[in-house]
Amino acid sequence: MAEEETEENSPDDGGTCELIPPAVQKTIDEKDRKIAELTDDLKRLQAEFENFKKRNEKEWSERVKFANQWIIADLLMVLDSFDRATEDTKECSDADSLKDGVQRVQRQFVQILEREGLKEIDTKGKFDPFLHEAIMREERDDVEDGKILEVYQKGYVLGNKALRPAKVKVAKRAELEQPPVKKKAAKAQDKAEEPDDGQYEVK
Repeated sequence: MAEEETEENSPDDGGTCELIPPAVQKTIDEKDRKIAELTDDLKRLQAEFENFKKRNEKEWSERVKFANQWIIADLLMVLDSFDRATEDTKECSDADSLKDGVQRVQRQFVQILEREGLKEIDTKGKFDPFLHEAIMREERDDVEDGKILEVYQKGYVLGNKALRPAKVKVAKRAELEQPPVKKKAAKAQDKAEEPDDGQYEVK
């Protein structure tokens, strides 16, 4: 009958068996738990941020859509005025009446745009590179340099931002022509000659 022998597991020759102290193992477990909690918090915050971004984009899109609806609703009144003006032209051949109707529609349209913050750029003064675009420059002596002479296309600002610069013609002061510089020919008899001995001799 074979004898059962109980043998203790012994490390290999030259090897060491190190046990982690309970206090150290507790600290490691605590750190692992903290890392897991922070990882979960980070994932939750990331998911919440993504949801917030999507919700914000949706709200902004809806806000822009509703803003456009208000503007379009106002412009519908202008469209109605155009329709009435068109109907009036069928019954009335008077040019003055037609002109008056078109002017009323124009004033109504401008009032709607001004209510939204649109303003026409002033072109009665000097050229401003932030508000005007110089299409042409004309040399003039009777007006101040940089004065706006003519407006080719009106410009507008929306709030404090230039939406479209005004295209204008600007006065340019004519440059005075400088008289040509005459070169005086040097005359040999008016020059002093220096001889080799260092003495000056005047002819």
